[in-house]
Amino acid sequence: MVVAGLDLPVTRRSLLGSAAAPAFAQGGSPPPNIVFLISDDHSWPDLGCFGNSAIRTPNLDRMAREGARFERCFVTSPQCSPNRSSIFTGCAPHTTSTSRLHTPMPPWERSFLEPLKERGYFTGGFRKVHQGPEFDKRFDHYGGNAKFETFFDKRPKDRPFFLHVGFIDPHRPYADGAVDPPHDPAKMKVRPFLPDTAKVRKDLAHYHDEISRMDSECGRVFELLRQHGVADNTLVMFTGDNGMPFPRAKGTCYDPGIHVPLLAWWPGRIAPGGVRRELIGHVDLPVTWLDAAGIAKPPKMQGRSFLNLAAGRGSYTPREAVFAERNWHDNFDPIRAARTDRYKLIFNAAPHFPYRPAWDLEGSISWDSILEESRRGRLNANQRQMMAPSRPMLELYDLDADPDEFHNLATSPAHRDAMDDMQRRLSQWMHETYDFLPPGKTRPGEPGGRDWPVSL
Repeated sequence: MVVAGLDLPVTRRSLLGSAAAPAFAQGGSPPPNIVFLISDDHSWPDLGCFGNSAIRTPNLDRMAREGARFERCFVTSPQCSPNRSSIFTGCAPHTTSTSRLHTPMPPWERSFLEPLKERGYFTGGFRKVHQGPEFDKRFDHYGGNAKFETFFDKRPKDRPFFLHVGFIDPHRPYADGAVDPPHDPAKMKVRPFLPDTAKVRKDLAHYHDEISRMDSECGRVFELLRQHGVADNTLVMFTGDNGMPFPRAKGTCYDPGIHVPLLAWWPGRIAPGGVRRELIGHVDLPVTWLDAAGIAKPPKMQGRSFLNLAAGRGSYTPREAVFAERNWHDNFDPIRAARTDRYKLIFNAAPHFPYRPAWDLEGSISWDSILEESRRGRLNANQRQMMAPSRPMLELYDLDADPDEFHNLATSPAHRDAMDDMQRRLSQWMHETYDFLPPGKTRPGEPGGRDWPVSL
């Protein structure tokens, strides 16, 4: 017997009752339970398993040891609800009219929940879903802030389940007391786009505290899977909804805003200790879960399954690029981005605006420290970019040579070919996904196009 999408043997020991067996007999084996854990405002590499030695995340580190970790996972938007909409629909936010923060999921848009329920899955959601109160009703059981045990007690024991847990951590505001002992500010690694000050270090320590608190809740979910005897046939994935809530991260299309952790765990199907460096987009998540459940990819979904990649078996065509967008998030700042293994292109459609952090970042002690350091003339040249009165319309970065994305090569003659290639990739994606912003290049065979800048 094989699991759909995987060329791997599975045990005959079924966790489903005999009454449910006929409904799932098509693939020759019961589909797996699926658990999705998602943190709130959490950048790669801020887990121990990704190399952050200052943070305490034993449960997620164990998940990585027993499963696979993905080094290059990217969100579709550095904003909460728009990116979460992509996870549910497998589409770019502008495709489904969910590109603004707090926009509820339109009732006419199908999510991956509907085909799972049609397959017989019992679906549950906890904590932050952020697609509007009407969307919460799509779950068979929406537990809100209740204990996770309520789902395991209520679920039908003769059916597979999908469980969504949207943690609030490490979203702001921050305060002392999230974990005991707290993380030491002196041990924080300060990213180059932030000044190394006492306030920034204290802020980072609070950020680490909340990630550690969230990790303990992930451990509780794994404990419940084992207590209820369903761990052996459960696919668990963990990721973040967008980047860390710090200036030049969350709300931007620089890597600290769109590059997030991703872990996958499935005993007997995903080999322990796997490390993958292929590009993964969040639009790929729902396609992968449907693949695991033996459900074909819906035509509208723009992602691709990486189930075979996670398992290290079967065929997989790697992505050449991932894409991201930012629109309204407490302020209007339309941005589009394309990222390959080596290059990043950012299209600022409103370049006359200066950098403006979202309100939760604007109220942080890190932003206060940046303003103070700027007034005192103590920001370095790279950090002073946040203080500029405007931005270039196009930003091109060679990520091999400049991983912190400080040196814009958009007008570099030596990078003209790379610039042309990235503009074509980004424009083609904007065409194919029905973007409301004007692409810089038309599709092949279409007249009337020209390179950015276009009239906006």
